[in-house]
Amino acid sequence: MNKIYQKIFPGEKNAGFMLIELLVVVLIIGILAAVAFPQYEKAVMKSRMNSIFPLLKSIKDAQEVYYLANGAYTNDLTKLDVRIPQEDLESNPSSGITTFRNGTWIDSFFAQNEKSGWNLHGGIGDYFGGGDNICYFTIYLDHSSLPGLIRCYGNHSQCPSICKTFDFVTQ
Repeated sequence: MNKIYQKIFPGEKNAGFMLIELLVVVLIIGILAAVAFPQYEKAVMKSRMNSIFPLLKSIKDAQEVYYLANGAYTNDLTKLDVRIPQEDLESNPSSGITTFRNGTWIDSFFAQNEKSGWNLHGGIGDYFGGGDNICYFTIYLDHSSLPGLIRCYGNHSQCPSICKTFDFVTQ
């Protein structure tokens, strides 16, 4: 191998890299990783938010059908004509709260102390463990004080930029 190197580079005596060259390469890789990781995190969050929204819309539509049939909404998502994905399910949807192993969740409840009334929440992050690093949608049902309004908000650092990509009211 050394003879081949001598033929290609006849004036060179050493065939290895210098330490400074390796350090520069490691530094460049570190800078690229520091720039790419937040964008990757944002893309993953947006993908999860995109996956939860159609399910929230289906639950809203099923709640409206249930309301027409029964005169009231329900906290028990199993009473609705909607398919909750079971393969990633972590909690029981009969409580109105459903969590999934991929970090997404859904909450269907009546906010009695708020004038808005019934709404759905769904998003990503630890909403039920204290609300840290979350980003979520709120969809108000048709028989609430804010019918059909969809909001996107949360306290995760990437949430404002993710919410801007959706065309909803942000807070």
